[in-house]
Amino acid sequence: MQQVSRSVALAGPDRSGPPLVDALSGIAFNGADKAGCDSFLLPSPGSRPRHWFYCDTRRLPYDLAVTATLLRCHLLLPDTFAIGGDGSWHRDWRPARDLVHHLFGHETARMALTDTTAGLSVEQLFGL
Repeated sequence: MQQVSRSVALAGPDRSGPPLVDALSGIAFNGADKAGCDSFLLPSPGSRPRHWFYCDTRRLPYDLAVTATLLRCHLLLPDTFAIGGDGSWHRDWRPARDLVHHLFGHETARMALTDTTAGLSVEQLFGL
């Protein structure tokens, strides 16, 4: 594991104010200033039916916060929280894997990504 030492500047979803973390609303953030792209929005459990969410980070620094948050959620709820992306598990997800291991002790050698090239199926979206 590499030492996790870089910091990532985060802001609220509109790139102003602090990131939002609320039990009723969920988690919402973006990169600070020009270091952001799509806002990361993760609603609280039960606040919406299952949905497909997409966040293009363009591999900007806040990508680490996005991927680490998604990975932690998946590790806590593997049967109900699917993650995917266009990056390589072994290369692009390595910083998030290292951070989650450093913070929470989770080993993530097994690939956790779902194939999302065709989107989620109706069964995955609605639990059918």
